[in-house]
Amino acid sequence: MYGFTNESAAFLMAAVYGVILFVVKIAFWLHERSQRRDGKVDWEDEVVLITGGASGIGYLLAEMLAIRHITVVVLDVQPVKTALDIESYICDVSDPEDIARAAKEIREDVGEPTILINNAAIINGRSILDLSIEDIKRTINVNYLGQAFTIKEFLPDMIKNNHGHIITVSSAMGIMAAPQIADYAASKAAVKAFHETLESEIKYVYKTPGVRTTLVCCGKIETGMFQGVKERMPFFTPTLEPLEVVKEIMESMEKRRTYNQIMMPFYVNFVPLVSILPGWLQDLARTVSGADKAMDTFVGKKGAQPRSTLQVVDAFPIGGEPSEDKKKDL
Repeated sequence: MYGFTNESAAFLMAAVYGVILFVVKIAFWLHERSQRRDGKVDWEDEVVLITGGASGIGYLLAEMLAIRHITVVVLDVQPVKTALDIESYICDVSDPEDIARAAKEIREDVGEPTILINNAAIINGRSILDLSIEDIKRTINVNYLGQAFTIKEFLPDMIKNNHGHIITVSSAMGIMAAPQIADYAASKAAVKAFHETLESEIKYVYKTPGVRTTLVCCGKIETGMFQGVKERMPFFTPTLEPLEVVKEIMESMEKRRTYNQIMMPFYVNFVPLVSILPGWLQDLARTVSGADKAMDTFVGKKGAQPRSTLQVVDAFPIGGEPSEDKKKDL
């Protein structure tokens, strides 16, 4: 078309993106307004259990809670390395007997968990034929069955007391997969389906509105788990800072949101729509976004830690200020 330059195309894309962003923000605002208003959470009555809390997002969440004097318990195959008051239990969440053993100790030492953050996950980052049978089993067992097992263990008391919050950490890759993540994507898709069923049963089967739910589906987070993965279009598919995700999860707990979904960054809200497009448009979207090549440079990094909790603790004015002694310990 005469006079239609690359600059014009870029401006048009930015304008459309801005309009879509505005419409979605309005939709989120309406969703927030529709939430039940039962006041903020009373942290003195809560025991927060985090799986996979020795590294990554789980680690940052645990420290954020502990530095605010909130009771927090971590289940992980590695101990939590911190000076804060965090109860850490070595546990393989893929083993229901190990979960039962740890749950018994937690109930005796700390009390009954009232908030469950299912965060534990692993990734191999290899193509289907390069994965061993044990690789696939281990990913499904940790990422999916681990969440199912912990919910089976701790949900009954939440239902009995009509009080609790289950936070499921899934992934954008559980909505739209890519090469070299078949086992990981399948496990995260299963987690999402399990969570959606859980929501329905809480509402219609158990009829316990006091048990809240939050589903977390994020793109790449800068924790090191996906180290080496390159974003072809960082403006539209930016890498998340761990703190961004933690802030949303903390807010969901603080405001006692239910049937809540945390979809980050913004583009993740549109990922489900790709599946309804014609095949050739799906291929185009994947090619333009670079999704099919993103894992080519994957190296991974075990046990990556976010930045110091003390640097960002003032972002969350909940549960009281951390003591000077705890600040010195950090």
